[in-house]
Amino acid sequence: MKKYLFSIPFAASLLILGAGAALAQAPAVATSDSHTSHHPASSASSATSAQQAPLSEGEITRWDPRTLRLTLKHGEIKNLEMPPMTMVFRVQDASVLGDLKPGDKVRFQAEQANGAYHVKQIEKAP
Repeated sequence: MKKYLFSIPFAASLLILGAGAALAQAPAVATSDSHTSHHPASSASSATSAQQAPLSEGEITRWDPRTLRLTLKHGEIKNLEMPPMTMVFRVQDASVLGDLKPGDKVRFQAEQANGAYHVKQIEKAP
């Protein structure tokens, strides 16, 4: 049988040190979360930050009111750190688009929720 060069107490101390290193990183995460907790309601603050996000520019390439899916060819979406591309977004209901149609140049605000991208606000570009 092979003999190991370290004892059980030594192995236990390594585990504790490893856990301590992991815990040392935890305050950084808590600090960023605690920044948003200064607001009265953290869920309201995330909604407020989405409302304050700058509008992105794009063009409607397809709109399907039956599935509430909107395809936009868009520029950079800064609040999502997304480069320009063409992609599908969801909308809450058809009234979000009003009288907008494919081919219209638009300014919009999008967010990611539950694994999907949603357009929260959209208007015709000047």
